[in-house]
Amino acid sequence: MVSEKALAVKAKQPGFWREMWQQARLVYRLVRDSEVPVYLKILPFLAVAYVLFPFDIISDFVPVLGQVDDGMVLLIGSKLFIGLAPQTAVARHLQAIREQDGYGPDDDVTDAIIIEAEPENE
Repeated sequence: MVSEKALAVKAKQPGFWREMWQQARLVYRLVRDSEVPVYLKILPFLAVAYVLFPFDIISDFVPVLGQVDDGMVLLIGSKLFIGLAPQTAVARHLQAIREQDGYGPDDDVTDAIIIEAEPENE
């Protein structure tokens, strides 16, 4: 059985587009954070430069695929940047963004995990 609290927390989770917006804001905040090393801050700018320069792996003239590879480079670049950034800074900024959006602290998510099992009889 799923508890009401678990359903309430699940309902508070952001959707795909809101999560993408949160991730973009997280990258922006991390680029401005002094705790993040300068050499890591180059990564998001390289991803944006790839999108802006006309030299692509798949040309933008190819319908759909040209835009998909640009989106994938932005997504992978931002995920890599967030993954390599100091996790204390990531957690601090992500929690501030989620609280600003009204989703509350991430600690509520752990309460939503429900594992039901019966002990084995030996």
